[in-house]
Amino acid sequence: MSGSTEFTIAFSPPLSARLDRYFAEMGQGVNAHRLIRDRRDILLWLNARSDAELARMGLTRDGIPAHVFGDLFG
Repeated sequence: MSGSTEFTIAFSPPLSARLDRYFAEMGQGVNAHRLIRDRRDILLWLNARSDAELARMGLTRDGIPAHVFGDLFG
């Protein structure tokens, strides 16, 4: 072993399904795993917010993926 510890953070099933649906709509050629890994902290932070907190930010739970990756896919 190299001394580094690798770990995986699992998303909740509803968030995982929303991410899958979002990237499926983007079509072929998207490395979703890398993109999700790179932005997992913000995804987890937003997903942990209540619906009321998301609403105050102008977001819905279903809109989290588009918000987090909107700069890439418009």
